[in-house]
Amino acid sequence: MAERKLPRDLERLERLLAAGPRPEPSAALRQRVLGGVQSELHREDVLLRWRCATTLAATVLLAVGLSLAAVETTAFALQPRRSPPSVHEVARRLRQLSPDLSPAESVREATLLQIGAEVGCRTKLGDQLGLGNAP
Repeated sequence: MAERKLPRDLERLERLLAAGPRPEPSAALRQRVLGGVQSELHREDVLLRWRCATTLAATVLLAVGLSLAAVETTAFALQPRRSPPSVHEVARRLRQLSPDLSPAESVREATLLQIGAEVGCRTKLGDQLGLGNAP
């Protein structure tokens, strides 16, 4: 928007007012302005602290929620484990289930089943023979 040109007498009055002495702001005004600026800076500082606190609280709540969800969905087998049967006992049970197994083959299979159960591999056969981690 173009600036309007003032009439001559108003232009002259404007120059006189601009050239004349100006009163200095009072000390009270200076204190009020500085106090307002400081309170606004302090307010922003408080808001920043609250924002950090709420972000931290939300993060902690999220971590607790995820931890609880993980605990609920993970089987940690916190029950005391039963001692597994001996290899020869498992071999005997294998020969009962499959009479055509030779004694050496049944011991070999029993050993493999026990090793698998120790490292956490569960099979239906191992569970039937008492090798699983289930209580």
